[in-house]
Amino acid sequence: MASIADIRHHMRVVSQTLQITKAMQMISTSKMKKGLARYDANAIYLKEVRQTIKDVLMHAEGQSHRYLQAPEGNRAAHIIIAADKGLAGGYNSNVMNLAVEHMKGFEESNIFCIGQMARDFLERRGYTIDIEFTHVIQDPTLYHAHQIAETVLELYNKRMLDEVYVVYTHRISTMVQRPEVVRLLPVRVEDFDDVEAKVTGDEEHDQIIYEPSITNLMELLIPQYLIGIIYSVLVQSFASEQCARMNAMDSATRNANEMIDKLSHELNRARQSAITNELAEIISGADALEG
Repeated sequence: MASIADIRHHMRVVSQTLQITKAMQMISTSKMKKGLARYDANAIYLKEVRQTIKDVLMHAEGQSHRYLQAPEGNRAAHIIIAADKGLAGGYNSNVMNLAVEHMKGFEESNIFCIGQMARDFLERRGYTIDIEFTHVIQDPTLYHAHQIAETVLELYNKRMLDEVYVVYTHRISTMVQRPEVVRLLPVRVEDFDDVEAKVTGDEEHDQIIYEPSITNLMELLIPQYLIGIIYSVLVQSFASEQCARMNAMDSATRNANEMIDKLSHELNRARQSAITNELAEIISGADALEG
């Protein structure tokens, strides 16, 4: 049995850890609410843009545009979003394993990393990081989304990429977060199956003519769509990270409380044992004196 001093030292260390995990849980809760508020503010705008794009795509049969064409090769870019730090349960490993698995289907893949954990994970496995966006995930903004979208469009317009994907973590609930892969380019109508189009179904709408042309419309809409969707996945990843860390810290806090209870019982047993030994020594000494 450990000594009373050792048990008390262990309890003191666990109590200090408990204070840290409680603080981190509260911080993550606050950040999660902040991220969800940003996502809700962007959701209405993104929904309108996606509905408009689907509406155009459904009436753009026979139209040709580099943002709409099927990929000519097998060169892809993967924007991989993870955290800048750990202590978030399986958040980082789950999204990184999905990214690695998805990249196996391409002959050549450019890697755009967001988050230091993504960079460290891939470098340990021998991958080359082409572009790294540092400190973005700590406080995602529309400015960051604009930077990333601008970089992607520049490479895509130069025909250096055939497809662009983003790998992120979608927040389903506070307890459940799911890593997902979303195609950004080329834009295909099947990517909008979850969107209700604005079409009315009448003949007049089906014969709508876009002025000056669908090509010019795509030049305007697609960059805005990319900025909106990238900002959305950044905020979703940020909120998912905070949920995962909040749950991890909650679990750590419960474990620390259980350990303190266990150590308290162990301390009481050690005290009882010490008292019993002292009483036994006193009795033995008294018997010896009487003898």
